[in-house]
Amino acid sequence: MSAFAEALRGVAARVPETQLVMVMGTDGIPIEKLVVRADPNMDAVAAEYTTLLRASVSAAADTGLGDLQELSIVTEKMVAMLVAITSEYFIFAALSPGAITGRARYAMRLAGLGLEKEFA
Repeated sequence: MSAFAEALRGVAARVPETQLVMVMGTDGIPIEKLVVRADPNMDAVAAEYTTLLRASVSAAADTGLGDLQELSIVTEKMVAMLVAITSEYFIFAALSPGAITGRARYAMRLAGLGLEKEFA
């Protein structure tokens, strides 16, 4: 099992509300993906949030705030979280409504720290 797959399985094991979790670049191309609960719209959601991710990365850099570390979007039907691994790679998670975001943030941050060496 690859380090990417292992990290994603760790996130899903720690966060029971996980629907989808993936390692992706700011270009929106997934490196590794784990689908826990299939939803045909989830790839489109991830692609749309990549646009928001790129805008947020640019806004943080342009205003002198540094690298974007995390982005969370909460809607009626989903919680989307993106946590940085590096300045160009993120872990994206789609969670069921009511997810405990602190637990998800922690699990994703741990996974990201474990994957940093893969991008060195």
